[in-house]
Parts: sequence; structure tokens; C-alpha cells
Amino acid sequence: MRFYSSTMRCCFSTTPPPNTAIEQNVLATASSTTPPPNTTTELIVLSTARERYTTPHAIWEALSTDHVKLLRASYLVKLAREGRVLCRRQELPPDAFIGVEELKSLYGDGNRDGVLPVLSVSFCWDTPPHPDPSGKQVATVATALEREMPEYAKMGFTEMGVFWDWAALYQKDPEYFQETETPEAKPEGPERDAFLEDLKEKRAFYGGEAYEQSRTPEQKEAFGRALHNTMDLWYAHQGTTVYLLTQLPEGTQRKLGYDDSGWTTYERRSAEQIKKVYLYKAKWKLVRDLGSDDFESGGAGSRNWPLDPDGFDELIESKQFTNGADKGTVKTLYRKMSKAQLSGIEMLDFTGISAPSVRDMEQLGRCLNLCENLKTCDLSSVGLADDACRALFSTLKVNGVLTDLNLRRNNIRDEGAAALASALRVNAVLKTLNLSQNQLCGVDFLSLIHI
Repeated sequence: MRFYSSTMRCCFSTTPPPNTAIEQNVLATASSTTPPPNTTTELIVLSTARERYTTPHAIWEALSTDHVKLLRASYLVKLAREGRVLCRRQELPPDAFIGVEELKSLYGDGNRDGVLPVLSVSFCWDTPPHPDPSGKQVATVATALEREMPEYAKMGFTEMGVFWDWAALYQKDPEYFQETETPEAKPEGPERDAFLEDLKEKRAFYGGEAYEQSRTPEQKEAFGRALHNTMDLWYAHQGTTVYLLTQLPEGTQRKLGYDDSGWTTYERRSAEQIKKVYLYKAKWKLVRDLGSDDFESGGAGSRNWPLDPDGFDELIESKQFTNGADKGTVKTLYRKMSKAQLSGIEMLDFTGISAPSVRDMEQLGRCLNLCENLKTCDLSSVGLADDACRALFSTLKVNGVLTDLNLRRNNIRDEGAAALASALRVNAVLKTLNLSQNQLCGVDFLSLIHI
């Protein structure tokens, strides 16, 4: 095993070598939408698990039909400048959208970072019938786009395709929405409980029957296909950029915040699983929290650590759902996505995100054990300390695929080194370990390098 260490206050020193919105109102129908015949509910046909979240093929396939359309970033900027509100897909002009062939041309032969000219927006619907009636959320996104587009252009992305569920999928007509036909409008107690049961059994419809029937059969079928075959891609793909609108628009009457919502939790956690932090050419972060000061600093500090399916199941129990959405549905979606996503990935990079807790590393370890093809994991400059080390390194005993582990520039001391040494005694797969610029010395350090 190659071992690199350049220690501080240490007995030994060696010189190391140079060194990626399924919102409530849209997905509330997920549990009640029957998958179209002859389709796969979690994967597009012809896309293997290995390449689905790392190559552009599945994205291009998703956009080759009429089921999903992406907005032009320039259209959103223009809309915000004119102070207009974003219409649902059926009412948007053709020039609001960008086609798959133009996106392929922008992507060209690809790039070292694997980034795509595709951006997704994760946000809370401001009102049940319309996600952004004031236009404030469009303005927030447009401001970010104007700031970031010069960087995108340096990669040849003079235009971006934006996935915004309200405009990407065929939506119901808000003109037919009835406030009285919602659980919130019913008195708490037996009447509300009965209404919720009617929603579940499809004897009643959220927003009323006219609202439910306001799409054509063809539009409803297209919505169902997009929902079941493509929704995982826009947030979970390693090459998409994701904007998180974690702050509700000023003046909203909505009570449930971004962090408390089940669907936005699904979107965010999907985006934070495998997207790279360090990029060679693309000078932007692939997960951007527009409601965080971290956006202004250009950092990755607000990004969460990966969450395994069991950890997600536990987390989602504390979140809330509206419109009759089901926690079980979201758990199933995340578990299928996460297993497919992690099983195909070959390299994970989390350089510079916030210091992990013991729980973070326990969950990361479980994620690593789902990675059937992972070769390299970069955990440099994350503030990894001894207690978190013990939690992470205990999983290396059963990890049979990881060959390169970068732990450079952390806070690992002798206790963490001892935990790593113990793991490596029974792990014959790891070939390269970088422990440079940690704080190792003493007998535990010796035991590590003599494995």
C-alpha cells in the first residue's frame, strides 16, 4: 500500500506527491399516479445503473420526448427583468424552452468535470395552485443566474436548460383550484379525517374535481411518465447544477419551510449524494443554497454529507407532507435512487465541505458500502477528527472496492490513526492512503505505516 504523510508535531515526516423541484404540489400525485405500461418506474430503459447518474445519456433520453421540457436560463432572466410571473408549461411560448439538440451542442465532446448545461431548481410552492404568484422566486433564481452565467459561459455553456417543475411538466390549471377542497379548509377532527380518507381512496380530489380534470388525458399521461421515469435525474445526476431556494419568499402565507418539507428534503439529499465538490475547470459549486451566506462566499460549507437510505428513512419521519403525500412513497423513491446512484459511482469527492459529525461518518460509511464500483474517495480538508474517524474507519473493514482514500489536511491524531490501522489490518483492497498534513505521531502512527 502506498502511504503518504507529512505530519505536524510528528515523529516522522515524508513529502507527499502533488496532489450534483419535485415539490409538494407536483409530487403529491406520485403515490396515486399509476406508472404507464411497459416503463420502468425508477430507471429510463437503455440507461444502466452505472452510467445513469454520471454520463449525459439518460438526460438526453429524458429530453427526447415531450414529457419534460427545460426552460432557457435567458428566458427566466428576461421574465424577471420585466417583472412577470412564470406561467405553467401549457401557457409558455415555444421560445421559452431549450431543445435537447441545442443542449448536446453546448455540451460538445464533454469536459473533464462532467458538468452539463442543465440546472435544476429545488423550492417550495408558495401557494397550492401556483408555486410563485408574486414572481419573487423567479427573481431570486434570475439574480443567481445573472451572476453565474459568465462562469457557465467559460465552459461553453452560453445558455442553460433549467428544470423548474411548474414549467417542465404538464400542470393542472390554477383557475379551477377550489380552496374549500383541501384538508386545511376542513375543521380538525372527524370531518378532516374523513376528507383525507376520501383523498386516499380517490373519492375526492385535492383542489376539487374540476382542478383534477384540468389536464387532457395525453398531458396527464405525459406527466406520469415524466414523474416515474425522469424525476430522479434532475437533482441526483452528478453533472447537473442544483439551486436550493431554502428561504421562503417575503410576504408568503405558507407556514411549512424548506427544511421542514418532505419533498424538498428528498430533492436536496438527492443532490448532495455524489456531486463533486472540487472541479478542475468549472468554477462553480454544483449545489448552491441561494438562501445561505455560503452562496456569497462561493463555498461548500452549507452542503450536507451523503445520507444512506436507512438514514433518510429516519430523517424523513420528522418532515411534513401536504396534499395527502405519503412518507412511504418518498422513502421508496429515495432508496431506489440512492442504491442505483451509489452502485455505479467510481469517484466521490467531498473536499472542503463542513466538518463531519460522528453520525455523518456513520452514514457515509453505510453509503460507501453501497458503492459497488467506487475506487477513489476524497475527504481532504473537511476537518475530520478522531471521533468521526472511528465511525468511518470501522466500515473499511467490510469495504471491498475502495482503492484510493485521500484524508489530507484534516485533524486526525493518534487515536484516529489507530482506528484506521485496525481497519486496514483486515482490508486488503485499499492501495493508496494520503494522510499528509494531519497531526500524527507516536506508536499508533508507527503501527499504521508498518501494515
